[in-house]
Amino acid sequence: MLEQQLVGQIINKNLYKTDIAKSYTSFLSRFPEIFSDLVYGSVFDFAIYDSLDSYDDESPLEVFNVFRNGKGIEIKPGSAKDPELELALSIEAIEKLIQTNDKVEYAQLLGTYYNEPDEEEGWIDFKLHKRTQTLIDMGYGRFAKTAGILVDDDDIYNI
Repeated sequence: MLEQQLVGQIINKNLYKTDIAKSYTSFLSRFPEIFSDLVYGSVFDFAIYDSLDSYDDESPLEVFNVFRNGKGIEIKPGSAKDPELELALSIEAIEKLIQTNDKVEYAQLLGTYYNEPDEEEGWIDFKLHKRTQTLIDMGYGRFAKTAGILVDDDDIYNI
């Protein structure tokens, strides 16, 4: 059976305040296969930070969420009502992530920014809002393995 082609859709595109959010959401909508491991109904936030200080202060430049629907993804401005997790990213990381060419390259670079964060080169972090086993069951573990963040299921406790 052929795998269904996933579709990415940006909802309320004109509500994004920053160019980096517009660029990142456009990139993610072109590569919805990045989210193919997630189960239907998964939703999580992306928070963009301009510095580690703004991250420590929990003051992102912009937040948007990605919802995994039956045909692909929907990207919406603002936080989701009940997200499974938040992916916090520096502007520097996003600028390089949007230059990748496919899911694996994107995931591996994302993993580098998690495993080897650098204030000037880029960094990412995760804030989990659900139990780790729930996240694994929802498909986040497969993506984390591709990214090199999760070597085996026990490692998710370190995320």
